[in-house]
Amino acid sequence: KELIDYECEIFAEIVDAADISTNKILSIAKNYVDQGANVIDLGCMPDTKFGHLEEAIKALKSKGYRVSVDSANSSELIRGSKAGADYVLSVNEKNVDILNEVNCTPIIIPSEQGDVKSLERLIKLMKLKKRDFFADPILDPIHYGFTDSLQRYIKLRKKFSDIKIFMGTGNLTELTDSDSAGVNATLMGIVSELSINAVLVVQVSGHCRNSIKETDAARKIMHFSN
Repeated sequence: KELIDYECEIFAEIVDAADISTNKILSIAKNYVDQGANVIDLGCMPDTKFGHLEEAIKALKSKGYRVSVDSANSSELIRGSKAGADYVLSVNEKNVDILNEVNCTPIIIPSEQGDVKSLERLIKLMKLKKRDFFADPILDPIHYGFTDSLQRYIKLRKKFSDIKIFMGTGNLTELTDSDSAGVNATLMGIVSELSINAVLVVQVSGHCRNSIKETDAARKIMHFSN
């Protein structure tokens, strides 16, 4: 049987988007989509101006791609939304006011590492406002809270059975110098069991250069085996 169906979407991050041309962004985006990406994530960089952010978003949208803007800078998230981005990463209680100026779907996160209570308060606020969102309790690297972070995903899904959950897998794949195919397969098994709705995939390190393809294959296998 051909494996084509899946449930979890792949956000594929172009980590240095602020530093490369719009044409280069388009080229990478096509490659990522060919490998299985559903959303192109534009990685903004600290202390780096992204003057062509709007141009890049409009160019990607003109090709029919869905786009997310990934920044710790609230003004870049607002600019991204106004330029037509579909998603912004990330919003927490500290910058929640930007939702008054952001019309697209936010990925919401804890205010501090492991602060699930702040995430839960934000989830309740989003439900109250009837806003679409993804909640991300944040996957931490091994020896920096990895096991505890898995527990947070488990508890979040048990407490909120109806919400969309998001997981950035790069903290594990990029920072664990091992065969990424096995790591991605295991992660997508967890994703499948917890009905996580989207993952953010990064392929920068040499051992992760096929992470999008591996994640795409794994999500289809896990869906079929469920």
